[in-house]
Amino acid sequence: MSKETRFSDPAVRAAFDKFPADQQAHLLLMRGLVFDAASREAAVGEIAESLKWGEPSYVPVKPKVGSPFRMGSHDADNVALYFNCNTMLVERIRGVYGDDLVYSKNRAVLFPVNKALPESKAIACMCLALTYHRDKIRVL
Repeated sequence: MSKETRFSDPAVRAAFDKFPADQQAHLLLMRGLVFDAASREAAVGEIAESLKWGEPSYVPVKPKVGSPFRMGSHDADNVALYFNCNTMLVERIRGVYGDDLVYSKNRAVLFPVNKALPESKAIACMCLALTYHRDKIRVL
C-alpha cells in the first residue's frame, strides 16, 4: 500500500475532490501508487504532478525517461489510466496482462470502481509509462 504524498498544487487536489466518492477513493489510491511506482525505478526520480485536460497527470521531471499519463473517470463504473495514444503502452500492457485487465482501445486501462484495485498491476502499468522513453532508447 502506498504512503500519503502531499499535494503541492491545490488545483490538483481540487480536481480529485470533484470525482464521485467511489471514483475518488480509487483515484487517490492510484495517485499514491504513482509515487510508489516511481520509487521502484531509480532512473525515474522526481515526478511532476499537474493537470492536463482537467485531470491529474504524471511524468518524470527528468527528460527522455517516461511518457506522461493521466488518471480520471472513464464512465460511471470505471476509472482509467490514460496513456499517450502515440505510444505502444497499452499494447505492451495488453501483451503482459491480456484479459486480466480492461482496455479502451490504445488509450487507456480501465479499473472498475466496484472491485478492489489490482495494485500490483496498476503499479506495473505506471512503471511502463514512467520508463517508456528510457526503455525505448535501450531497445534501439
